[in-house]
Amino acid sequence: MRLDNSIAVLKYLFASILVGVILGIGGAFAAQGFRSGIVIISDYAERLFVQDPNIFFYLITLSVALLLVHYSRVLINGQAFQSVADSIYLAHKPNNETDLKVGFLSTLAAFFSASGGASIGQYGPLVHFGTTLGAWLKRTVPFNFTPDLYIGAGVAASISSGFGAPLAGLIFAHEAILRHYSHKSILAIATASGISYAVSTGIWGDAKIIDVSTDQFNLLLILVVSFLAGPIFGLIAILYMKSLLLFANLASSPKLTLLYKYIFGILSLSVIGHFMPEVMGLGTETVSGVLNSSYTLIFLVIILFGKILATSISLNFGFFGGVFSPAILVGAAAGAVVSTLLVTLGIFEDYQQALVISGIAAVAGAVIGAPICMVIIVLELTNSYAYALASLVGLAISVGYVQVRFGSSYFDVQLLNRGIDISDGRTGLFMNETDILQFAEKNFYTIKESETISGAVLLMSKTDQSELIVENESGEFIGKVNSLSLFNKAGTLSSSNVIDKDCVVIAHNASLQTAMEIASDFVGEIIPIIETNRKKAVAVITEGAIFQAYLSKQNQTVEMEKR
Repeated sequence: MRLDNSIAVLKYLFASILVGVILGIGGAFAAQGFRSGIVIISDYAERLFVQDPNIFFYLITLSVALLLVHYSRVLINGQAFQSVADSIYLAHKPNNETDLKVGFLSTLAAFFSASGGASIGQYGPLVHFGTTLGAWLKRTVPFNFTPDLYIGAGVAASISSGFGAPLAGLIFAHEAILRHYSHKSILAIATASGISYAVSTGIWGDAKIIDVSTDQFNLLLILVVSFLAGPIFGLIAILYMKSLLLFANLASSPKLTLLYKYIFGILSLSVIGHFMPEVMGLGTETVSGVLNSSYTLIFLVIILFGKILATSISLNFGFFGGVFSPAILVGAAAGAVVSTLLVTLGIFEDYQQALVISGIAAVAGAVIGAPICMVIIVLELTNSYAYALASLVGLAISVGYVQVRFGSSYFDVQLLNRGIDISDGRTGLFMNETDILQFAEKNFYTIKESETISGAVLLMSKTDQSELIVENESGEFIGKVNSLSLFNKAGTLSSSNVIDKDCVVIAHNASLQTAMEIASDFVGEIIPIIETNRKKAVAVITEGAIFQAYLSKQNQTVEMEKR
């Protein structure tokens, strides 16, 4: 027995490490290849123009990029590209299979968009590409692991390499994607994150997006200012997310054809790029400029709102990418605006970098719904507990403000707009996506409303039923009748007024969760399931069957999360 257990442990260790190593290497090359490719193409495009990027530059580069993005959509038959929200959804589904072709082309579309100068993020596409890599490995090397282990490891590898932050990769996979901590998954996820970081730094070097001064600052003062600025950062995060949703609604208007949508996207972004090139592309250089106090107060405000506008247009009018990277610049600009205002008023020393870092963490953390991960990112990128602590205070206030005023992260809102609610975890999702009809009884007894009371009693005695479904002469559902209501009654069902026409019913397309909510206040034997379009009863279900199905799904969730 001990030998068998030892062999099982060794198999688990070997399989977990192997999965982590493969996805770590794959995630590192994917993340760094994505970033390096964008830089190479962007630099080459700029060299074709003698002057700095202007409106004609963006007209050409954005048009070429959009053409490639459009062709990518054609290759997947017009399906929507997939992003972080899809990774979260896949991690919560009982069947986590993803379409490898869609996942790959989604990343490629983001690569084209960023290379052309659109204001999009790189981390969202990389996160989903990590999910795609995990799905591929699951099919290729099918160890006895749940699919979300592969998803978590792929995501961790992408974040670790993208940010140069292995601990953040580990935390992000659990906090933002899986939404639970699995002891059996942590080895594979940690290995993937560590290997990805080692490969990235070993080959490409340590290219961090945040380069801060090591000068000491008044931590207590920064904590106070970050605390007070927290609601401002939260308001900016909400403004950013609502702008994305507003432009999404505008772009989905049936009056706006695909061609006009593309034309508007290219023209408007070209104008923005001509006057504000700092808000285009990934924005990495602009973040560095904000950190180093390179811009005036007015220009910081322009960057703040210009980035929100450019990103909202880019992501909804033809291009594709993430929201994480733009949120970093938006947060940096917000922190710099607060700092510059306080310095101008003479009530604050020039500790701009600390407030910029606090703004980045507060805005980006609220947008992606991963506050712990953002603190870890700050800690790993700055190597400073002071910066991490300063960012934590503003972040906590910002996230709390967003939860009250907005409700959730941007990814969760995206899923809610698609009718997917993950607020109750995997169990809730199981219930909402489980069709109640699979637990219903389709062979049931009906009776016409013109039938006599004695006929109804006779049918009940023959079938051992205490309740019957009542229909009219056309077969439409009227209600139901129970044996107690027939006592000492004569005539027909209709004339005797014994039909319960206001009885509890369940729609034929209802979920198990909906049925459970309906059954919580139900008293009786059977609940009719009605096809509302035809007003016809198609099945019946008992309260016991609903509760049994509910408990079965709960047990499935428990078993999955044990693995």
